[in-house]
Order: sequence, then structure tokens, then C-alpha cells
Amino acid sequence: MREITGTIIRDPEVAVLLTSELVANVVRHANTELTVEVDAGPPLRISVRDGSAATAAFRKIVADPAWPHPDATSGRGLGLLHKLAVRVGLDDAPDGGKIVWFEL
Repeated sequence: MREITGTIIRDPEVAVLLTSELVANVVRHANTELTVEVDAGPPLRISVRDGSAATAAFRKIVADPAWPHPDATSGRGLGLLHKLAVRVGLDDAPDGGKIVWFEL
């Protein structure tokens, strides 16, 4: 366990994995600048904000991600997010972008 400003993070590796999945999604799909915000809570909340608006299709995927075919080489990030995080959400950013967040 590691401590961040008074909060104990029980699974720091999970926090790093899920954050990297969200950042990779921005780099691969949104191709915009991004911001990562950490709120040590409790609970620990990590948000990744990008400049691309959330489409209806993306909202559906965030709400209920489907696992890809076992032979697929990508597409498991949001599923992992739902399996490993306590809560997951998607908010519209005031500037027209989106914020995907999770809590541990």
C-alpha cells in the first residue's frame, strides 16, 4: 500500500493501469490534448479530460462495454475499467470535451 496525501491507495497498480487505459483511449481515438486529475478523496478519483465531445456510441460503450473477440488485439480497456473500479462515469466538459473518471 502507498499513501497519497493522507489517503491509502490499496491497489496503486490498478490506479496506474486504469489511468493508462483512459489516456491511451484519448491518444488513439480523440487525438486531442488531455488532462489527468487526481482527487485523493476518499475515495480516490481519477479523471481524464479530452477535447472531443462524447458521441452517443461512446456513451453506450462507457455505460456497458462489450468484450471484444478473444483474438482481438484491442478493445478491453473500458471493460477493465468496469471490472476493477468501484465506480465509473462520463461527464460533459464545459468546453465541449468529455471527462471519463473512475473511483477506487
